[in-house]
Amino acid sequence: MELHGNIGVVLKKKEEKRREFTLPDWCPILFSTFPTLSLSVFFFLLLFLLLFSLCHLSCRCSLFFMQHDYRDIIFTLRPIHISVWWMMDPAHAMMDAQSLGLRLDEVLHKFATREEDNSDNVRLLADIAGLTEVIDKMIPPSLSAVSEAAENEAMVSLPVKTLEELRFLGCACWNMTVRHVSREDSREEQTLKASLREFATKVFLLGNYAYASSDVSHSYFTQHPREAEQCVLMCLKTSRDLSLCGVAGSAKRLLSLGESVASYIQTGVQNSLAYIKYRNMRWEFAYTAMDINWNVGHYKESCEAAKKLTQMLLQDRDLRRDHREAFFRFVFTIGNGGVLTSDEQYIRDMLYSSMEMQNHFQGAGTNDPSHHVMILRGATMEQMALSWLREEEATEALSWAVEADTTLHSNTSALLRLTATAKAGMEPEAIVLLHQYVQRSDVSVDDAVAACFELHNLLVSRKDGSIEGMRLLYKKTKGNTCSESVLFRFVQLLLHNGSLASCKEALQILQNEGIDFEEARYRRYCFVWLWELADMAGFSPLQIVECLESALRFKDCASEAEVDAIYLRLCTEYITQSEGGGQTSVVLMKAKNILVDYASHRNPKCVFAHSLLIKIAVLESNEAELEKELNLLLLCEPAELVMPALCTAINYSLRIGYLPGVSLVITRAVFFSAPVPDPSTELELLRVYVASLLSKACNCTDDHLRVVTERFRSLLSDECATISLSHEEVSWWAQAFLVLGLEFTVGPGPTSVYLFRAATFIALQDPVPGEVPSRTFLISGLLCTLEDEFQLFSTGIPQIDSCELEEHLRLCKEFVSSLPEVNYRLTVLLSQAERHLRQPSSETPEQIERILDELSNINVTFEDYEAIANGASFIALKYASEHPFLHGVTIKLYMQAVSVAMNDISASMKDADNNAEKCLEYITDAFSCLYKCFTLAFDRTEQLAVVQRLMEILSLAVEDVTVASLIKDYHSNTVRTVNNHPLSFARLFLEYFTVEAWNNSVFYLHLTETVKQTQWVHVAWTLVDTLPETSSVASALHALKAITSV
Repeated sequence: MELHGNIGVVLKKKEEKRREFTLPDWCPILFSTFPTLSLSVFFFLLLFLLLFSLCHLSCRCSLFFMQHDYRDIIFTLRPIHISVWWMMDPAHAMMDAQSLGLRLDEVLHKFATREEDNSDNVRLLADIAGLTEVIDKMIPPSLSAVSEAAENEAMVSLPVKTLEELRFLGCACWNMTVRHVSREDSREEQTLKASLREFATKVFLLGNYAYASSDVSHSYFTQHPREAEQCVLMCLKTSRDLSLCGVAGSAKRLLSLGESVASYIQTGVQNSLAYIKYRNMRWEFAYTAMDINWNVGHYKESCEAAKKLTQMLLQDRDLRRDHREAFFRFVFTIGNGGVLTSDEQYIRDMLYSSMEMQNHFQGAGTNDPSHHVMILRGATMEQMALSWLREEEATEALSWAVEADTTLHSNTSALLRLTATAKAGMEPEAIVLLHQYVQRSDVSVDDAVAACFELHNLLVSRKDGSIEGMRLLYKKTKGNTCSESVLFRFVQLLLHNGSLASCKEALQILQNEGIDFEEARYRRYCFVWLWELADMAGFSPLQIVECLESALRFKDCASEAEVDAIYLRLCTEYITQSEGGGQTSVVLMKAKNILVDYASHRNPKCVFAHSLLIKIAVLESNEAELEKELNLLLLCEPAELVMPALCTAINYSLRIGYLPGVSLVITRAVFFSAPVPDPSTELELLRVYVASLLSKACNCTDDHLRVVTERFRSLLSDECATISLSHEEVSWWAQAFLVLGLEFTVGPGPTSVYLFRAATFIALQDPVPGEVPSRTFLISGLLCTLEDEFQLFSTGIPQIDSCELEEHLRLCKEFVSSLPEVNYRLTVLLSQAERHLRQPSSETPEQIERILDELSNINVTFEDYEAIANGASFIALKYASEHPFLHGVTIKLYMQAVSVAMNDISASMKDADNNAEKCLEYITDAFSCLYKCFTLAFDRTEQLAVVQRLMEILSLAVEDVTVASLIKDYHSNTVRTVNNHPLSFARLFLEYFTVEAWNNSVFYLHLTETVKQTQWVHVAWTLVDTLPETSSVASALHALKAITSV
């Protein structure tokens, strides 16, 4: 609908008529037939508005208007006219109309070129909203809120020229919405069009006194019925457009205003109007009220309007058939639409109203064709059934569906009845209806297939009924062009059912009839289904292989990666079959050929392929092939999959019982640089590796043991705390590390200490520390750690720091000190001595003296004392400047060792067997300690004390046999000594002391200290007499003596 009017304005009369009290005949725009304004008239109007604004508006007025709100102006103006309703300064009103026209011109230009310019509709909507807001401010508040006294006050009227311009603006804006309709009917376009029409309608109504008081509006529209007609039609159209956009308030207000305007049109005049003379305006407004209320979601009000329309149709004989059909059409449309489940009752209320009207007119005997009435009645019943179904009231829906099917006898009504019957829980009846439905001649194949699938989803305990229905359909269409499609959907339904029996039937069809499918889409689905069927839980290994082999027959519709995956899965199943026994060599050869070809030509670095080849090597017990594949596996990509593959190989080798394979794989898994997926997996890998070591299945080095121990301790460290061990696991690991430290290391060393410390650490992690095995392992770990640590301390390379040593001693005090075994006490005392020596203080000598006293009460060997003294010597050298007293402590320890050695010498000389070599070993040990004391002595006085102790040893006698004579006799009876014989070391020490004694005697000779010189000379010649004649030292001194005596 377009609006246009005759301008008919003479410019020279404008100013004269602007302030007249009565409206001239040419002032309203005569919308007689709503033709379109021509483009030239539109541009002439805009030019006229611009010139008029420039001539009559001052800058001061313009500034005042821009800086003040309309309400600020109202109370400052003097009322002039008593017949019009709003208070506005004419100058400001004219200025606002002119600026409004300019702004509207810009908006309409954007609206007309929005598609070409690809403009922003959001901004355009904001501009339209701004224009509408301007008009809303010009519209007065509801007259119902105005007092009677205020109505009688004198008011200011907008100038006639302004009203005319507003009508022109509304007309131009409306015509633009008619001319420039977008090609796309989007929600955004609807909102844009509705907003622009709302502005046009309000402007046009404002220019035609529609917002005036009832007296003014009545007077105006009585004299101008064509303008009233245009206002009514615009209100009807715009209110519906706004309702479609969800704008409820404006839609209802415009509809109410249009109804008020329509009431001013006299009955006699209505027949002369072009557009409403054949319309029942009462019906029009009632219908529109029903329509817009439904559009904005006011369903209750819409239903009330529908009841009102129903009564009008039942009572008013003047309403034509078109009105009745419009109502039926509206109800049918909303019946097919959707609302919230909670509002379904309103749809049914509408349908009840429609059925009430149908019953009335059917009884009244209308001229409508009988089949039209039947179709309408059946369709209404179908919609009623669907509404109940949407509310999940299947029982209520079933009765309506049965009536609809009885009335229509169509395939749609039959399908609806079938669905309602199934949802009502009447499964046997639903299956019967399905079988009847698929046999109908008016049902298409697609509809029949869809019905089978839908019923399958609805059935609970009789799903096989839908499968039987699909089978009937396949028999019906077999041999037709659509048989392939039906068979494909039949397989799909069988797989959708998911039972073991249906899946086996689907596999059989795919293996036989399915292979002949020609359409690529069907073949692709068959490939995917067969692949998925291989994962069916109830299938036997043979059926799984059949699925995979059948899938490869459809490989023309699969990608290369998918085909590779099928081949790898098939090889996995071949290997699984070979584990069971039958035809092992045949299936293994098949798998090996496929995998070798795949790894050689297609993907040499495939982790999964080499994993399968490793399994084949394990099954064949081929160690060389296994080692080759393991080395290739380590080079595969992506690297993060290598470690899981190694873990799989370990588990497989353990399950098969191939221990050489376990050792080969676990060595690479533990020492391969790839990251382990999680701590629990790493712990299991370490456990398998340690078990392999304990069973002598693989070799190891100290570095390997240290790496394993470090990784294990890191898993249980406080920083990680990722896993915790059970009591059984603690016992296993503690025992394993103890055995490794005792049997897999060569004597005490850093590795043994590391292993024993790990055993102690693990024993402390026991969640049940009071158990006897745990306590035993803890004590063993502590004592072994302290013992080996002490041995390393005696060599100057301790492995644990002082704090850890002190913690071990604290634990020993708690768990070991109360034990009666002497060896336990000896180990603890030696470790205490180590602790005091490594943390020297002024109390160290007293503590060492106390420890020596305690050691004297138990059986302590020379080696133990010598070890303490050796360790002390390293500490004394380290702290020579800070703690010089440590030299004295060390010498005392060596002297204590010498005392023990002298006891051993005496005991050996008294032995009846008279083992001279054993005695010489003890003598050599004593000489060794005296040598170390001699080197530690600060001066010659301390050195003299050492050699005097040496003299004591040489003079030690048993039954007139001294140590010196024993050495001399042994030398004379031995033709030649070897280097590693104890006598050779004893002779070496004696020669050293002889030379040192002679040099010291010479030193004191020069100092003329005769006493000391005599003492040293005596020592020297005593030692010379002890040495054999073949000694070079003795020979040299005798020669020197002969020279000096001459």
